[in-house]
Amino acid sequence: MTRLMSVRHHAPVHSRGICDVEATVVRTSTATEIFARCAPIASATSKNGCATQSRVLYDSLAELLRSLDADLGNVVIEKAYFRNLRGDYDDFEQARRDAYRKRGVTGTLLPATTYLGQPPCRPGQDVELQAYALVPASVGAVRVETVPCDHEHVAAKSITVGEARHLYVANVTAAGLNGKPAPAFRQQSDAIFEIAREIVRRQGASFADVLRTWIYLDDIDRDYDELNASRNAFFERAGVRRLPASTGIGGGSHPRGSLCVVDAYALLNPEIARIEVMQTPTLNEAPEYGSAFSRGMKMALGEQTYLFISGTASVDECGATAHVGELRPQIERMLRNVQELLQAQGATFADLAHAVTYLKSACYADRYRQICAEWGVEEVPHTIVEANVCRPELLTEMEAVAVIRAV
Repeated sequence: MTRLMSVRHHAPVHSRGICDVEATVVRTSTATEIFARCAPIASATSKNGCATQSRVLYDSLAELLRSLDADLGNVVIEKAYFRNLRGDYDDFEQARRDAYRKRGVTGTLLPATTYLGQPPCRPGQDVELQAYALVPASVGAVRVETVPCDHEHVAAKSITVGEARHLYVANVTAAGLNGKPAPAFRQQSDAIFEIAREIVRRQGASFADVLRTWIYLDDIDRDYDELNASRNAFFERAGVRRLPASTGIGGGSHPRGSLCVVDAYALLNPEIARIEVMQTPTLNEAPEYGSAFSRGMKMALGEQTYLFISGTASVDECGATAHVGELRPQIERMLRNVQELLQAQGATFADLAHAVTYLKSACYADRYRQICAEWGVEEVPHTIVEANVCRPELLTEMEAVAVIRAV
């Protein structure tokens, strides 16, 4: 298949050597999509720690967007990854609001943002950002609306591009439940699914229209089994039969006391698209071992097809962990699984719009980057953070989005 236009920018050109910035750009007749990554370079931003890095991050993002005929006002979704979420949230949020205020973006007009306690793997780097911006090709081609939410800290955006109506729900926690989070994980996990379901319902859809979820657990080693039980019961209540692509991963959330958080993406008028569950012979189906998600989801929509790759690890065709205790073989089995999911749809690593990899230990990062280069996973905005994976013996997990031309 033909690769959509991809443009990547690096620090020496657009950030004066103080921040790695890169983007994949997808242009269609309706809009330009920008998948961006911004990662401050610690050695150049060490003074005042996260406060300085956050300002540099947003200055660099603004500069990158200007070079692409866009600006901060076009950003609709963000994910921020913190070394110390509790200690640095206020400094980051001040820098974020200041940056957008200069553009006249305030209050509910701010992007839908998820805040994650997943440390970037580069030493001294306190924060990293992945951002999604949308630029209309003509007046009226894109409409972004903030969806009202009853729960504090939750953000949702209704995004209309041409005839397609998208919904992105971010940072759903149980923190607004009766004023503070419930003490038990199961109470919180049940609540976040119901909160997300209600937001989707108010947009005239059901949770069966959700194509992708991300679930972050403060203590995944302790709570993953309970999450699976909670999710299975919720899908039964909600009548979800086509399981969404998903990531379930360790990571602290905001605000304090939240034990889990969910993000969700839905296509509100799915009848205009061709939607298919992605599979590969190298992986069994996750429900066979109790996890209710699909390995990936294909959405053919107009000029382009989106491939949502679920969190994918070193798991074999029987659902067992492959290569226990071996770093390189685990990385390569993970990459092979992702590669096979892509190839089944006529795509390759070159078609990735962005990726996130979760390493059990940041000390694996250099070896991981080397192996990625060997496999051709280089020219993509790729965030690499430290996080526990769903099984204690798993050392790494990768998720990604690919975009290819529809045929």
